Amino acid sequence: MRRTHVFFLPTALFLLSLSMSAIPAAESGKPVPQLVFVFAGESNSGGFGLNSQATPGELAARPSVQIMNLTSGAFAFEALHVGVNNLRDHAKLDRYAESRHGWEIGLANAVESGEFPGQKRVYLIKTGQGGSIATQWAETSPYWAKFVQRIDAAGPQLPERRQWVVWLSLGINDAIRKTPLPEWKQDVVGYLGRIKTKLPGAVIVMTQFQSMGYESTNEAIAQVAASEKDVVAVPANDASLIDSNHWDYAGLKTMAKRMAEATKAALAKRLAAAK
Repeated sequence: MRRTHVFFLPTALFLLSLSMSAIPAAESGKPVPQLVFVFAGESNSGGFGLNSQATPGELAARPSVQIMNLTSGAFAFEALHVGVNNLRDHAKLDRYAESRHGWEIGLANAVESGEFPGQKRVYLIKTGQGGSIATQWAETSPYWAKFVQRIDAAGPQLPERRQWVVWLSLGINDAIRKTPLPEWKQDVVGYLGRIKTKLPGAVIVMTQFQSMGYESTNEAIAQVAASEKDVVAVPANDASLIDSNHWDYAGLKTMAKRMAEATKAALAKRLAAAK
């Protein structure tokens, strides 16, 4: 079993600053693979951050993130516009469509600050569903069918050379239901396997939940990340909350920053291994 990948600040910042040049760049004259982000899991992947706390710049249309429009019927990509197109067709969060957000603000901030070399813009597909548990992402489930529908719709619109990145938050609802952890881990590993099959070469970054508690779930996530190729776990220590189970505006930005750092490190490690 390999060592769990869990990233802490500020050590991670220093290490990443040393590895940034190793992140895929056009060294060989080939174009940089286009980063395509997929947000997945339960309600924190949709987001409870208050738009009223965001800056005017964060609320403006941001072409740096091309988000899939989930309600127009065409599933076309368009500039991220928080409060307009960032929180749609997400179970239990429809009433917050114009007032809340998730990791997308942090993702856009990262892209615009140059955190991902060679990526002036990225693509984003949100697939999460509020209140979901691991078994609701089974192959025959309606939620998985929606996931597949959105990914299939994205394919023809994306560059041929693409790098899938999945930011996943799942486990709170199972913990509340007291799903036995061995069963939960088995269901999550199955879900990860389906994601990897559907998104070849994906890097998958899973959040933990330290700021909310759930010690046993955090350990189970660490164990899954340790045993699964291309899966890393990111801690949630000191990520602030809006309620007992959801990150607030600042907490979502904290988590997005950590997930961006984990993504860069995973891609750099993969590139180094390929040389």
